[in-house]
Amino acid sequence: MVIANTFNLGRPVLLLVALGWLSAVPGVSCAQAAVASTRNNNVSRAEQAERLVAEGEAAFERGEMTIARDFFQKALAINPGSVSAHTHLGMLADNAGELEEAARHFGRAARLKPSSSSTRNNYGVILQRLGRTREAAAEFEASLRVDARQVNALVNLAQIRFLAGTPADLRASADLFARAYQIAPDAAIARAQTVVALRLKDPSAAAIHYRNYATHLGKEGAPGEGAGARSELGGALLEAGLIAEAESELTAALKLDLSNADVIVQLARVYLARKDLPAAGRLLEAAVARGLESAPVYALLADVYERSGHLENAIPALRLAIQRDPQSEKYRFAYGILLTDAYAPAAAVIRLEEALKSFPNSAPLWFALGLAHFKNEDHEKAEQAFKHSLELNPNFASALAYRGMIRVQTGAAAEGITLYEKALQVDPKITVVHYLIADALLKQVDANLSRVETHLRRAVEADATFTPARIALGKLFMRTNRWDEAAAQFEQIIKLDPNLPDAYYQLGRTYMRLKRTAEAQSTLATFKRLSETQKEQESKELREVVKRLADVRF
Repeated sequence: MVIANTFNLGRPVLLLVALGWLSAVPGVSCAQAAVASTRNNNVSRAEQAERLVAEGEAAFERGEMTIARDFFQKALAINPGSVSAHTHLGMLADNAGELEEAARHFGRAARLKPSSSSTRNNYGVILQRLGRTREAAAEFEASLRVDARQVNALVNLAQIRFLAGTPADLRASADLFARAYQIAPDAAIARAQTVVALRLKDPSAAAIHYRNYATHLGKEGAPGEGAGARSELGGALLEAGLIAEAESELTAALKLDLSNADVIVQLARVYLARKDLPAAGRLLEAAVARGLESAPVYALLADVYERSGHLENAIPALRLAIQRDPQSEKYRFAYGILLTDAYAPAAAVIRLEEALKSFPNSAPLWFALGLAHFKNEDHEKAEQAFKHSLELNPNFASALAYRGMIRVQTGAAAEGITLYEKALQVDPKITVVHYLIADALLKQVDANLSRVETHLRRAVEADATFTPARIALGKLFMRTNRWDEAAAQFEQIIKLDPNLPDAYYQLGRTYMRLKRTAEAQSTLATFKRLSETQKEQESKELREVVKRLADVRF
């Protein structure tokens, strides 16, 4: 997302310049009379030019642009130094899209009256539109030195600094917008302040500015924004973790345009961030029911179905997304992963091989094919697919990790650990690999328990919700007779997921060792009630690993 596009401040206003004129001087002597005569003649010419400018202004106000241009050109023929004539001709050229001609007139006006803030501002506006931003910035700075309280100059200079994009420029932009807002607070400036704060990764400031923006929009007569612009800002707010603000902006955008697929998808993502799967599902299903058969809508609906455990609905939804956008490598990849996760790896192999005919050099698709073969327990073909993926992208950390899993499952734990470590070197963010390393270490004779604990702690610190790592860490505490730490770990796991039978079983055993008999009995009773789902739990743990390693960004 290009946040610069979220600026929608409107076209800067060109400022007309008020001029003062000389008056006649009476003569007393011949020399003075000659000077006076010259002056009178000059005054007469200036007065003629002034009258022509006035006629031109009247025609301009009536919308008679051709007549107005003729008057201003005649005024310049009499008085080439008429700032007002140059300014009006610059405005006419600008309205006609003749930016170079506009720049010539505004530049001349600025040279004739360099101490005028308005002439410098006008010239800066045209230079900005011509893409000559460095020169434009110099004109705006000069204009502000004359009059520091010009909102237009402050806003235009702030935009230039924002587009430069460096941290220093962004901070300068924020300062300029703040000065403009203090002088003339309105929705457009508050919105721009929100965007700058988001680019500066300052969500607290963005939240404050957004509240100001929303307040202005709520006032009678406050300018509104189009659905597209509001959707884009809503998406940026969501990305910054400002969920409530994003929901407010995107809800407003949806009211403006119920058929805007981008708005619907972004708002559904807000609901997903709130973990409100039903709301996301209802929003997307309603869009489809209204006839909005958009590929992104179907793709996100498939994601919602998958998260809610309805794989039977997720598969056809994602298939519809592919039908509407068959050239989407991302959707083909997601479809292969979904089929694999739905215990249909053989079907996934077929669909992924079809996709690879269109995208033969796609490292993610080769990776997905390897994963399908892996789930189908065809380690040889999985290894070939993962290797091909790495030939296309040597830094594909997930492919390295799965090659490590193949090694571990075929009894070569040491080789597997080496591949895991290489995956972490390539991408330290895939912290699930710490769990895999710990699991592989525990399969070795005389395992280094200190090293195991280090990796498990890193996995838990990186993702506190990753229960397989927490369970393994709790069992390690039990193995090393650290019963209080084990109890705390299993209690936390049950808070995260109260339906894990193994967590209750291990906690019951821990309570027994701590002589907390009544709690142990109660906990083990819960384990017995949930034990029928033990097989489902093991499958869920594997899916957790698969999900994290298959989180490929396009």
